[in-house]
Amino acid sequence: MRGLLISASIATSLLFATVSPGQAEGTLLTVSGEIDNTNREAFDPFFDGFLKFHDKTFDKAHSFDWETLAALPQKTIKVNADTEDWPRPLTMEGPLLKDVLATAGATGDSATLYALDGFGFEMDADKMVAHEWILAMKVDGKPLGIGGLGPLWLVYDTGGAKAPEEEERGWVWSVFHIEVE
Repeated sequence: MRGLLISASIATSLLFATVSPGQAEGTLLTVSGEIDNTNREAFDPFFDGFLKFHDKTFDKAHSFDWETLAALPQKTIKVNADTEDWPRPLTMEGPLLKDVLATAGATGDSATLYALDGFGFEMDADKMVAHEWILAMKVDGKPLGIGGLGPLWLVYDTGGAKAPEEEERGWVWSVFHIEVE
């Protein structure tokens, strides 16, 4: 039991080690790569422990905490999927992906969104404009938590209709990093 608690403590420390000097406390999302608007220092192997764990380094980045994401215009959508374990249509709320990328001054033609487990979903310009993507911060009015589907969940509005399972696979949950290329 003690070993399990120590492991959980180390994992939690790694997760929150993405806060570095000059960066907003409580960072939920880091956008790096081809961006023009930076608000934090370059990658620091000590303070960016979780990014280091995932082999993510950068010279420039823009970090977002809960407040900066919540200050962007919020979009509320209905999301549903035709998968075995999808419970019902869900109401999700968060900023538009395009607004997050614009805030970071993204100049690239594609972006890869990374989840806490290392999964990466690459979106080219066509995928980005195919839907009005949001980075959901809340589901049914409740903030997404780390250890569940948070901190952020990439989804688009299905209007309550069931999206095919192949589409749902691109709805990255636990998003913490976006690399613009």
